[in-house]
Amino acid sequence: MVIILLGIILIFLFKLHTQSKLVQRLKISLAQKELELKKKTDSAGAGEAKLETVLSSMFEGVLVVDKEANIVLMNPSLRRVLLIDSPVEGKMALEVIRNVSIQEIVERTLKGEQDLISAEISLIAPEEKVFKINSAPIIRNNIIEGAILVFHDITQLRRLEKIRQDFVANVSHELRTPLTSIKGYAETLLEGAIEDKDNVKEFINIIYHDSNRLAHLIDDLLDLSKIESGKMKMSFAPLEIKAIAKDCVEVLKKQAKEKSISIYLDLPDNLPKVLADEKRLSQVFLNLLDNAIKYTPEGGSVKISASLKEKFVQIDVSDTGIGIPEEDLPRIFERFYRVDKARSRQLGGTGLCLSIVKHIILAHRGEVWVKSQLGIGSTFSFTLHKA
Repeated sequence: MVIILLGIILIFLFKLHTQSKLVQRLKISLAQKELELKKKTDSAGAGEAKLETVLSSMFEGVLVVDKEANIVLMNPSLRRVLLIDSPVEGKMALEVIRNVSIQEIVERTLKGEQDLISAEISLIAPEEKVFKINSAPIIRNNIIEGAILVFHDITQLRRLEKIRQDFVANVSHELRTPLTSIKGYAETLLEGAIEDKDNVKEFINIIYHDSNRLAHLIDDLLDLSKIESGKMKMSFAPLEIKAIAKDCVEVLKKQAKEKSISIYLDLPDNLPKVLADEKRLSQVFLNLLDNAIKYTPEGGSVKISASLKEKFVQIDVSDTGIGIPEEDLPRIFERFYRVDKARSRQLGGTGLCLSIVKHIILAHRGEVWVKSQLGIGSTFSFTLHKA
């Protein structure tokens, strides 16, 4: 009886041991599965974090929509450029960006019209921008489940292209005008007018005047090109403004006298020296004084004054001239920009003097601006660092 009882106990213990092993194996298997799931979850989380990092650091704007054309994602770059700070998920592109062309690109992409749709669009609000948009469908199991649009901001590129086109057109026009005049009068002289003693001197004077205008235009273009490209060498040194201003006034004294224009210097003796390139600073004074004399009627006046502004010295060149209309003031320092084109050409202006002044002062890390009233006069001001 005891033997039978011991046998039953052994059998029970064996079964219990076997079940314990199974439970242990099950526990190990569950732990392994849990570890694998955790790894997959961590991997998915890391992948999502990487994707967010990539999208956040992209310079290009990214817009992702689902198959219903509702926004799923808009990256920070696109939000910044469009000034969007509110939630956009679940909304239509047209609700958020307010541009029909973008909505049309989304719809065409979701229809599967092309593998890649490229288009250039302009946005007026919140500010004027030009974008190159590339749009492609998101395909899974041969079904279009959404679309991704990449926005490239090409505003600056288009602006530079426009400046280049305008510059080429302006240069061509400015060169053609005196060249046509020179050619026309030269042909007239060759055809026999050289024997006309009454007009020959006038014709030669016109040819001389226009050839001088061409030379000035080419010199200004070369100077502007060197300054803008940073190839113009400048030697900065402590300089006395008063001495340079006096020299420049002396150069233009004859020109002012012909129009009975008085030039005054209102420069304090204790004015500190400025850190500047002497040749280029003289060019700034000459350009501003020449401009003031040209556009000031006979009997008027021009004044050069200066004052101390913390770390800077401010120089003002004022005149009692014809003045500049308010709408033209923001563009007065642009290349070839003229308020009165006919009058400017008649006076021999190249349309580059003020642009050269601006770039020289910027190269000195200063500022330049203008204040003017029509019929009363203008004041061109610029700042230079104290030495």
